[in-house]
Amino acid sequence: MAITDDETGIAPLLADKLKTHGIQAEVVRSVPNHASGVVFLGGLRSLTTESEALAVNYEAFAAAKSVAQQLTARGGLFVTVQSTGGAFGLRGMGSQQAWTSGLSGLIKTAALEWPKASVKAIDLEMTGLTKEQAADAITAELLWGGPEVEVGLRINEPRVTVHAEPASLSKSVSKRVLNQKGVIVVTGGARGVTAAALQAFAEAVPLRFVLLGRTALTEEPAIFTHANTEAELRQTLFDSYKANGQKMTPRELSTRVQAILANREIKETLHTLKQLGSHASYYAVDIQDQQALAHTLSEVRREWGQITGIIHGAGVLADKRIADKTSENFDLVFRTKVVGLSNLLAATQQDPLDMLVLFSSIAARLGNIGQCDYAMANEILNKIAVVQASQRGADCIVKSFNWGAWDGGMVTPSLRTHFTDRGVNLIPIEQGARVFVEELLFGDREQIEVVITGDRVGQGIWEDRYELSANC
Repeated sequence: MAITDDETGIAPLLADKLKTHGIQAEVVRSVPNHASGVVFLGGLRSLTTESEALAVNYEAFAAAKSVAQQLTARGGLFVTVQSTGGAFGLRGMGSQQAWTSGLSGLIKTAALEWPKASVKAIDLEMTGLTKEQAADAITAELLWGGPEVEVGLRINEPRVTVHAEPASLSKSVSKRVLNQKGVIVVTGGARGVTAAALQAFAEAVPLRFVLLGRTALTEEPAIFTHANTEAELRQTLFDSYKANGQKMTPRELSTRVQAILANREIKETLHTLKQLGSHASYYAVDIQDQQALAHTLSEVRREWGQITGIIHGAGVLADKRIADKTSENFDLVFRTKVVGLSNLLAATQQDPLDMLVLFSSIAARLGNIGQCDYAMANEILNKIAVVQASQRGADCIVKSFNWGAWDGGMVTPSLRTHFTDRGVNLIPIEQGARVFVEELLFGDREQIEVVITGDRVGQGIWEDRYELSANC
């Protein structure tokens, strides 16, 4: 068994204890691809910076990828250990440690991709625990723990498991009053399902929105005026190049067409928001570029005033199983969600935020084949939301929406068929947007992580909203 070095002294103690039970274990810096068992202890490392915490997620993915083929074909053991309060953030954790929370998202995806293997995410409460006690607790869970995929170990308490509980929207408060003079910064809100949710929000409460996206808005050439569909755009562009004696590869053609469609969608979103009585503007910026983002938000403050809210909906997919996913695939998906959020929080430290809303995914709660990076990134969003809610207090509403699959956005027609064949009900755009608004305006402030699926849409009932709880 390979035990990764946590750099605190727990790893060698754990190895020695496993050996006393007849298990060959060694401490390693990197996981060999022939290992049939891995205990990843990177989540217990002493962390001083956010960057160090985020690096732990990359190391865990690399360790999983090293043994993915082995564990897929022949089974084995893969366990991660983190220190986020012993209840996966539901009972408090350090702000630095929260950025390591992606480990459980990796495990939940691995459980689906490696059905022959035994996998588990352990959250060990380290406060007041000696290295010897920590090694004892991990050993006991490895040898005698139950089949649960997520297990929290707290001092002098029973094992903690995490489950979701069905909950109806309580509407326990009167309609929440929002600052209509402030500015809400939105990532990913110019297109797709986030745009639909934003439009429903504007319909309920006229607000001032600043949308951020990577697409640079351009004027559309006149030749496309009467090309309304993707097929018509392709044909028009192809004919234009042919008439000028130019050649274009299918990929170049597709890229140009998608850029035109993106521009149209952004402009349509801005137009709709303004028609609904909201103010709206769009800034082209890569939120992964910290300096560029800070500069853009400075412009926003000069032109619009104080920033009072964030809605982080940006995200991309690069679905591949752990065994096939490249580090570039992982980085693209992970950074858009996680580094994007980190930069947003850093750039708005001095702003009086009264709203922080994150678009997470049900993949964070359940895992999803091909989406370890997406599950990890969104699980971090969930736990950062918990930390932020604790730090900001009652003056700021904080919500992390773990959305199921929407009937639109990144769900293509082929994916829609895939979900339908599996009996998974998609979230209709209008209903999903309505639930988003109701949760923000009437939802319980204490329920930070909510899971919303489409399972009961056919009955016209939205009771499949879940709150997460730690169950001892």
